[in-house]
Amino acid sequence: MKKTVKILSLVMALVLVCFVFASCAKTLSGTYSVEAGGSLVGGKISMTFSGKNVTVTTTAGIAGFTSTNEVKGTYEIAEAADGTQTITITYEGDAEGDAGKLSGTQSFSDGKDENGNKYIKVGIFTLTQVK
Repeated sequence: MKKTVKILSLVMALVLVCFVFASCAKTLSGTYSVEAGGSLVGGKISMTFSGKNVTVTTTAGIAGFTSTNEVKGTYEIAEAADGTQTITITYEGDAEGDAGKLSGTQSFSDGKDENGNKYIKVGIFTLTQVK
């Protein structure tokens, strides 16, 4: 009986260690966005992160008319041996336009700007956290 309890305790401890290591992957939370253009022609990209899920919303505007596209998917951030990071975004369906440019594996970095605002860089886009 004592031997069974010791073995069961050891197995439970190993399972707990596996969960701890599995949850060490970097995750993001909140909404990050970037806007470009002006009042006549412009656009906006927003990425909302929750756990391993991401929702990418793109808005394009021309002379007062706007078009919005929303795509849901998952993401994973990986770090190479040299310290560089990448983000891999996989959508549930097809993505067009700027949302499509964010799919697949892109370079990634995060930090704070000179005003203390959090930002992320995904490929060619630098998005600032929305407060």
